Amino acid sequence: MSGTVPDQGEEPGPLEVRGGTLEASALLNRLPGVAAWDLTVTEARQLTPAMRRVRVTAPGLADLGHQPGQDLMLAVPDAAGAVFRRRYTVARLDPATGAVDLEMVVHGEGPGAHWASTVGPGDRLDALGPRGKVTLDPDAATHLFFADESGIPATFAMLAALGPGARAAAFLEVAGPEERREPAVPDGATVELTWLERGGDPPGTSGVLAEAATGAELPGGRCHAYVAAELRVVAAARAALAGRGLTPEQLSAKPYWRLGVANAAHGEPARD
Repeated sequence: MSGTVPDQGEEPGPLEVRGGTLEASALLNRLPGVAAWDLTVTEARQLTPAMRRVRVTAPGLADLGHQPGQDLMLAVPDAAGAVFRRRYTVARLDPATGAVDLEMVVHGEGPGAHWASTVGPGDRLDALGPRGKVTLDPDAATHLFFADESGIPATFAMLAALGPGARAAAFLEVAGPEERREPAVPDGATVELTWLERGGDPPGTSGVLAEAATGAELPGGRCHAYVAAELRVVAAARAALAGRGLTPEQLSAKPYWRLGVANAAHGEPARD
């Protein structure tokens, strides 16, 4: 999975989805600004060996009103016809056409990976959104990003939203050079991109992000750090940054997946 952004705090009530048995009303009532969408897939293509982009449209989707880094929670069908939830970052919204690009990592044998690798134009699915509490800190002059493949879509979405004069450094863990791509950076913003290749290490087992968090230059003034990766990797990187003096208000750390454990039915890693 990729771009699957878990909310902070208690998981809301059940969700009603096409082909499912759960109710959407509790979630819609509990989360202001969240709407239900009947999406149609118009395009699906591979960006890198591991990253896939799916373009969707829906009536009124141009008015999504999302913040960079937020996501849509999709009701995704599996091969047996059951429906489960997965959350994918809004990589780009085209207000002129009402099209949204969602990006996702295709890896493993789970139902999310199967759906992402087989979805195509004309497919329909229900969604709720926008969702997610991790977005750009408007008070920060400098932004630091630490992410594996699953967090790259949100990282790129936030980099694309930087204001004039903003500075950012992004440390991105990938399998190898074939996963590298360039983010869109607005005029007037400065972004330093560092690719961290884990070589033969399986995803979720490398220490390169924690090492980057330990050794990255921390700028003076107001900065904010964002960490998005495997659950234990996020914990290690967050601890490293906190140990270097970043306060909880300066840290947005979210696990997108958990090694060896499929994401829970509500679309985020299960926690002990």
